[in-house]
Amino acid sequence: MTLLNRLLLFVFGAGLIPLLPGGIFLFYFQSKAKKDISSLQQNVSQMGSLMMEREAQDLSRRFERMWDTEESYVNRKSLERALKNNPEFLYLAFTGADGREVLSGGAPELRRYFGYLDLAGDPQFLKASRDGRAALGRFEMIFDMPVCRLVYPLGNGYYAFAAVNLRDLFEKLRSQRLGATGGLLLADAEGNALPLSGSFEKFDGARVRAILASGPVFELEGRAGPYIGAAARVRGFDLYVVALENRAEAFAGVNRMTWLMAFFLLAVGTAFYFSSLVFSRRLAGPVAALMDGAARVSAGQFKGPVSETTEFSELSDLLRAFNSMMREVDRYHGIQVEKVFEEKQKLELLVSLIHDAIILADMRGELLYANAAARAVLGPDAGPGENEGLRRRIADLVYKKAQSKSGVVELQQGGETKYYRVSVQTLSAKTQNPAVFMVMRDITLERKIQKMKEDFFHSVAHDLRAPLLTMQGYIKLLEREFEPGAKQAGYVRSVKDSSDRLFKLLENILDISRMEAGQLKPDLQKTNAAEFLAASAEGFRALFEEKKITFTVETAGAQGLDFSADSSLLRRVLDNLLSNAWKFTPEGGRVTASVRAEGGRALFAVSDSGPGIPADQLETIFEKYKRLKAGEGESGFGLGLAIARKIVEMHGGKIWAEAGPGGGVFKFNVGIRG
Repeated sequence: MTLLNRLLLFVFGAGLIPLLPGGIFLFYFQSKAKKDISSLQQNVSQMGSLMMEREAQDLSRRFERMWDTEESYVNRKSLERALKNNPEFLYLAFTGADGREVLSGGAPELRRYFGYLDLAGDPQFLKASRDGRAALGRFEMIFDMPVCRLVYPLGNGYYAFAAVNLRDLFEKLRSQRLGATGGLLLADAEGNALPLSGSFEKFDGARVRAILASGPVFELEGRAGPYIGAAARVRGFDLYVVALENRAEAFAGVNRMTWLMAFFLLAVGTAFYFSSLVFSRRLAGPVAALMDGAARVSAGQFKGPVSETTEFSELSDLLRAFNSMMREVDRYHGIQVEKVFEEKQKLELLVSLIHDAIILADMRGELLYANAAARAVLGPDAGPGENEGLRRRIADLVYKKAQSKSGVVELQQGGETKYYRVSVQTLSAKTQNPAVFMVMRDITLERKIQKMKEDFFHSVAHDLRAPLLTMQGYIKLLEREFEPGAKQAGYVRSVKDSSDRLFKLLENILDISRMEAGQLKPDLQKTNAAEFLAASAEGFRALFEEKKITFTVETAGAQGLDFSADSSLLRRVLDNLLSNAWKFTPEGGRVTASVRAEGGRALFAVSDSGPGIPADQLETIFEKYKRLKAGEGESGFGLGLAIARKIVEMHGGKIWAEAGPGGGVFKFNVGIRG
């Protein structure tokens, strides 16, 4: 997309932002107006319903008051009195329980119209006899008079039937018009309908029943087009007042306003479009010149200034400032190039003096850079360029680093074994191809010192073992010389405990030396995981109870789980973990030992509610002679967890520590073999 089009879209889009509230308002106005029209129709139908309700209740009360309960009222005299007192009753008749006429009277025209009255199958008569109250309905025009039929139960098996003139009520309802053609429709549950106002088409009984069944608000399709309306029921009677209006007429005003607003928004959008088109064309020339100048600057060409002629004073100032910047950049460019070369020489000198070997190679292993220490490791041919042998040596270093768990790589140089701690990182800069950065630190001297320390500890431990055994023999003799409660017996016990701790330290030093030398091989036997854990934990139960620690053993997840292990060696791992849990868990705490099958291996775990293990020491505590920092728990000799790791690794497993929210947890797993 060109700059002109982008600028045009930006300005045009910014201009259209104010139109968004107009569109939202237009949508809101249309929906609100339609709701108001529907609400108006509901209000009109409900008002007509209330007027019809009052009229129906008035007719019912008239029937209740017009009969004298002291005498038989089904007679000619009562009939004539009722017609005289109620001029709205154009026709009145009494029937028996079977609906057949007993007496009748009224206007001669209506008497001829109704003839001999037989209401046996009339729905109004059946409803009045079933409910025991007045039934009003069957609206029709008789001799240009709006008439409805009323059936009223008199008692003793007699019913009154009246044709009631509703001219006064209809005159009131006719005044309720909706637009030019809309109005009210009075209907009963049977579908008999009588238009009160409006000039809409006549609906048959089925269509009227469909209208009443569609709910309080409805839309229907008529011969003259779609209609909208609302229906309200007359309370206490199966009568309905329906407000009905042609849909196009009802929404005519809303549609006119909608089209006017839409036309206005379109006109505003068109004006914004042409304005932004003119503006963007005038602005595109200077911006294009500025972009061409920036492209020349990025290419290192600072001699060609851009034209400063434009219709916009701000852009003219910008172009002049850009030309000034180009001149300054051209001046500083020469200075900075010299500084870059100078800094590059300093950096190369500094890197060459670093004793650590620094190697930079691409992803294929081709050497990009190597300092003096790195060239001594890689060989005399270590230099940039195609060299298959050098590429293989670099790839071999990366492979050895990946295989080493400790990050230490062993190399043979000049008939001497050297050890390097290797760090490898992948550089993925956006401006160049990915590369491998490798730093190698020579730790051969550290390894030799460590070996000397190991040999010294091993020699001291071996030499101290014999005299310490002799001391323990004499200590046992001294125990027999004193009574258990004597003061001297306490001194002897203290000496015995100290010698036991010293003997355990010497045993641990000798054991880990034998493990590292490969002299200790596990005797693998088939072992049940649940029984193994239960037997190991049972020896600590008394200690935990004495310290009031809640001790739980969970073996439900290891029922029937067998694995191959040297029980005596692996027992030392569990003993060490349970002993640490006992030492570091405060009184009243909790310790849980569990075993379960997970991923084809037997997973053992010991968790406690002690102070936990700091996150930065989760790995170092398994190193020899490493302890928790002072003040973070009771210290040990620093060999127990190192021996535990060696034993687990001899079984082909892994041991690790985790920091829990309420303490710490140690876990180790061993493979399940048949």
